[in-house]
Amino acid sequence: MPRARCGCGKRDSSGRFWSRFQMEAKALVEAALFVADRPVSLARLAAGLDLSEEAVGRLIQALADECGASDRGVELIQEGGGYVLRVKGELAAPVRPFAPHQDIPEQTLRTLAVIAYHAPVLQSQVVKMRGQRAYGQIGDLVARGFVEAKEQGPTKVLTVTPSLLAYFGVATLEELRAQLGPADRTSPPSLP
Repeated sequence: MPRARCGCGKRDSSGRFWSRFQMEAKALVEAALFVADRPVSLARLAAGLDLSEEAVGRLIQALADECGASDRGVELIQEGGGYVLRVKGELAAPVRPFAPHQDIPEQTLRTLAVIAYHAPVLQSQVVKMRGQRAYGQIGDLVARGFVEAKEQGPTKVLTVTPSLLAYFGVATLEELRAQLGPADRTSPPSLP
């Protein structure tokens, strides 16, 4: 005789039954990934949500399966030693007007394109290509979390961050370069 269900759960698309606790835990994992501005490791999710890594791994897989459905606008990917919830690539362009940081000036975006095309690149070389105003533009990009600047002698080495990739809805620097369009590609600098 089949057991009566108490209404404290539901079945997912594969027919698996999820208890109320499991649904709440999955929602917590999803919410944590949604608010994070960079990839979150399995260990960090487990510790922060007071769950086992094994349980979080199962919840991540369930979320990835759900997000993989064609009617979902987001995807769950593994990147940089952690997990990221981001807009699906094919939907990034149409929803970009709703994204934060629409106030990035065109000249700052051009400086960003130079950094992305040549990363890692010395700040002094970017300034040679973009002019003295690039110092302020680079500072703005660092403040937004899009570019990382590490001291190297009298200058800095500039690289793009996972936050920038997530903002543009891409997984790799190559995809970002294609999306940014033309930049000053003359004499690509190399690090000493």
